[in-house]
Amino acid sequence: MTTRKCLSILPTIILGMISVILAFCPDAYAIKDKGNQERWSKPTTGDAPDREVPGFLVNLGPTGARAVLTERTFIVRHIFKKSPAMGRLREGDVIGGAFGRSFSAHTFGGSPHGYEGPIMDLGLAIEKAEGTDGKLVLNVTRDSKTIDVTIDLKPIGAFSPTFPIHCKKSELIRAQALNFLASHPDAQKGPSHTRMAVTLAFLASDNARYQSIGKSMARRWSAQRPNSETWTWNLSHQLITLSEYYLLSKDSSVLPTIKFVVGLIQKAQYSGRIRKWKPDNHKQDFATIDAAQQLYDGGFGHAPYVGIAGKGGYGPMQYTTILAVTARQLAARCGAPIDQDKLKRSMDFIHRGTNRAGYVAYGGEFTLNNGPVDPVRWKNSTRGDNYVGRVGCAIVAHRLTPEFPTSTKYIGLYGGFCKRAFKSMPDGHGDTNLGILWGLMGAAASEDRAVLRAVFDYHKAFFNMARCHDGSFVVQPGRDYADGGYYRASRYHPTATMALGLGLSYPRLRIQGIEVSIPGINPKALKGKMNAAYKAIVKKAYKKASYALARPKPDDEAPARAMTEYIDSQWRREIAGLEVIEESGDILSLKDAVVKLRHMFTGIEGFDQNIKRYVEGFLKDPWKKEVSLSKAYHSYLNLLKRYKSPSALAKIEKFAKANQDSIYGKWASAVVNEFRDSGTIPVSSSGRPFGAPAQDASTSNDDDT
Repeated sequence: MTTRKCLSILPTIILGMISVILAFCPDAYAIKDKGNQERWSKPTTGDAPDREVPGFLVNLGPTGARAVLTERTFIVRHIFKKSPAMGRLREGDVIGGAFGRSFSAHTFGGSPHGYEGPIMDLGLAIEKAEGTDGKLVLNVTRDSKTIDVTIDLKPIGAFSPTFPIHCKKSELIRAQALNFLASHPDAQKGPSHTRMAVTLAFLASDNARYQSIGKSMARRWSAQRPNSETWTWNLSHQLITLSEYYLLSKDSSVLPTIKFVVGLIQKAQYSGRIRKWKPDNHKQDFATIDAAQQLYDGGFGHAPYVGIAGKGGYGPMQYTTILAVTARQLAARCGAPIDQDKLKRSMDFIHRGTNRAGYVAYGGEFTLNNGPVDPVRWKNSTRGDNYVGRVGCAIVAHRLTPEFPTSTKYIGLYGGFCKRAFKSMPDGHGDTNLGILWGLMGAAASEDRAVLRAVFDYHKAFFNMARCHDGSFVVQPGRDYADGGYYRASRYHPTATMALGLGLSYPRLRIQGIEVSIPGINPKALKGKMNAAYKAIVKKAYKKASYALARPKPDDEAPARAMTEYIDSQWRREIAGLEVIEESGDILSLKDAVVKLRHMFTGIEGFDQNIKRYVEGFLKDPWKKEVSLSKAYHSYLNLLKRYKSPSALAKIEKFAKANQDSIYGKWASAVVNEFRDSGTIPVSSSGRPFGAPAQDASTSNDDDT
């Protein structure tokens, strides 16, 4: 390698080393400098929707304002024309609270990371306003005077407790996001990660117009073949997109390109020695260094493997390897030949980079980090609580590799990490939106409701803040020193990401988790009735699947047993969820859940026996009485929402006093108190008031059919 080439990659190597250090020392880089790394005043030039914005500012949700974040306030720096904030806010306004409550201090950093403070507080205030009359009351300091400024947002409703599943607000926002992408031709261009997200967002839609755009994008990309110099990121993004497109459309015109890209990816994989580590650079002898190098075997770097020195920085990384696994496994489902030995070596590399806590390494933490690292000690560590996006991507990859017995184990390990470190989802090295995209897809692919709820519920306010007044989403300032996502695709990448995430109620893609991972089952090898049973399980048509699994042939006994056990685990989990709802006292939600489950599982012996108690319970008191009370509560609630009159308030208050022992009486009391305090009626789609003194059992009542 020439001196010039060595100098050209030196900054990348140094940045990579710094990122490794920061990954395990989060507090050392916890709270960013007041100047947002000089980005408050650094505008974007390559992304049309944000050329007019004077810097990388915090988006204040659908208000149409952008601002600088301080410890407890926002300082308005830009207001979009024809937005709700136009004529209400002014540049220089200091927003210190909402609805009369001051913002808390931000904790934009720390361990684990989170966004508590003004971003979360304002995001929740937007949720409150949109869930009622749309009026967002901001507490503003202007010209040394404190005033209230009311921003008129659209009262589009609040997110349901199960959002994005069975959530009208999610569906509405998703439709707006897709319309924005369709209205901006530039969204169909840009870097490969944006191109992938936008194409898949269109393809995953149930709208024929958007599907047509997605198909056109996929075919155009298929006509643009990469070469041996194309980076792994680009290869994987193209292959994931074309494979998902083929699996949806069966358009054979893209198969030649799929097979061609598979060949390039398999050549790009690292094998054996990857870097020239000179013994005089380290105290260790070359044999020690060389042994550490072998731990990189099977991985992928930024660029294809070109020999002993590597290329494109600092060698293999987990993210690129996980994406390459995902891409190859999707291509295999399209019929492309996959080298199983190379695939196994990639999986081994990923597992070497996963510690006992489920943390997924960036790159060299477990091998060479400024010198050899004890890989056994590293793997046994329980450190790391950031970068959920990498872990989410790993869940997707393992969901697609059921032929490896360890995949189920690692999905559980990664899911546990997500439940602990979910706050870090907006973090991403180089592009914060990568963390959001794969964090959401991983939560869906985990098949664990606790993971899904942890990831979505905590970031509800963050999603509200990232949403612009025109229906798009924008990259928000993050913590990573190398974050350049805003300057690559400020709107298109995050808008497509949220369209995919908010479309999980009706998923169509493998990366959205539609493929079920069953221990011992390789979907690619199933035939006949076993294949029909598996497809029915994927669609959650469990009754149909159980019929196909009855009386299997001798050769089908093992897969039939595995799928039957899986179906049994699903209805047992659902029954456990009913018990949680029953304990909450929300009998109406319990009745709705029972109806849905009977539609899914009736005819399966074990389920029929266990559901019988609930079916009979609704025919007797006290459940009959509670169902009647729930209907009365919703009637009084709708009356108050419609008229907001003293007489309507008196009726629901009378109901609350007469039914203090019922959950619906308690909800009515919470509505009365909130209405008197603020004049608003913030309730979820189920009628449960925000902050009501009752257990929210909907976490266990997600019907993700």
